Amino acid sequence: MPTPKDINDPTLREKVETAFAEMRAGKGTDAVRTLADSFLYLLELKPALLQEKIAMRNREIPRVMRWPALGANIKLDSVIAGKPEIEFIRERFSVSEAMTYYQFVLDEALEKNA
Repeated sequence: MPTPKDINDPTLREKVETAFAEMRAGKGTDAVRTLADSFLYLLELKPALLQEKIAMRNREIPRVMRWPALGANIKLDSVIAGKPEIEFIRERFSVSEAMTYYQFVLDEALEKNA
């Protein structure tokens, strides 16, 4: 099973490990904020990710739009502009929601060999 230790970039690894510790401490909101920051950092490390497209519902969308939209949502217009932003439309998140963001960031980081 993949873990943050499998992430090559030390800064990204530390951010994801911090989010994991926040989840373990029951701090879902803190973890989601840390993971949003982690994902934006990953996009800085691997800017080609912003150009990748995937097929979804008979059309192509930017790959980064797969980011979970559970209240910390990536703004499509910011992705199109090449300066991705995550908008927080909720103030609180559960640990289970944080786990969804965690798995997404971990999977993306490992797939892109970050």
